[in-house]
Amino acid sequence: MDIFERLQNRSSVRSFDTTKQIPREHEQKIVGAAQRASTSFNLQTYCFISVKDTENRKKLAELSGEQWFICKASLFYVVCVDLYKMDFIAHKAGYKYHQKNLLEGFLMASIDTAIAGQTAAIAAESLGYGICMIGGIRNHVDQVCEVLQLPQLVVPLFGLCIGHPRKVNPPKPRLPISGILLEDTYDKSCVENAIEEYDEQMAHSGLYNNREFPKKDIEELREVAKDKYGWVEHCARRVATQDPLKSRAQLLQILQERGFPLG
Repeated sequence: MDIFERLQNRSSVRSFDTTKQIPREHEQKIVGAAQRASTSFNLQTYCFISVKDTENRKKLAELSGEQWFICKASLFYVVCVDLYKMDFIAHKAGYKYHQKNLLEGFLMASIDTAIAGQTAAIAAESLGYGICMIGGIRNHVDQVCEVLQLPQLVVPLFGLCIGHPRKVNPPKPRLPISGILLEDTYDKSCVENAIEEYDEQMAHSGLYNNREFPKKDIEELREVAKDKYGWVEHCARRVATQDPLKSRAQLLQILQERGFPLG
């Protein structure tokens, strides 16, 4: 299977075979591949915390929204923005670390961390493993930092499960490429038409059966006839929710307390 076929057929795995492990040399290959990913100015402002301790795995699974399959994966990484390295080297060289006070510093590190994490995921899949990204690791960032004993200027961005798949789900449809690949300018009509087409496809796919996003803590601004539940309704509810846990409303405050002014 070539890389394009593999990417077209990929899906998140949430059921792992606990009787099989991942050899150390494969783990080294996976993280080594992540290190070769693009990184701004070669700063490498990320780190992978490999969580081996069983009790810590359970705590992190609970904090991530009771995603207990985290405990079943052969490997579980918490992938972090790591500006401690920059703080250390700036002081070591005798300079003031000015850019930690800027949004760009955090944004650049977050982008590099995400690229490294995705590269690790692709590397793992190329070795025949299944993966699942865990955004829920940001549900309780302060408590995750305590579990992992993270210093100031290090913060978890997402989790990454890797293991031998016990069950592989079919890939979900994506937006038509016409809504993603635009030429020269942002053509809103292309995007809106693609959304309409995709909404119909997802509404009839059955993927949302018994998986509707709850309407609790959502303010509706106008009456709209909702004769179908598709991608539009599902995503609109997700971005409209005021549930503090799902919107992670305290994240900015926690980041500031962790040493990221984000001014």
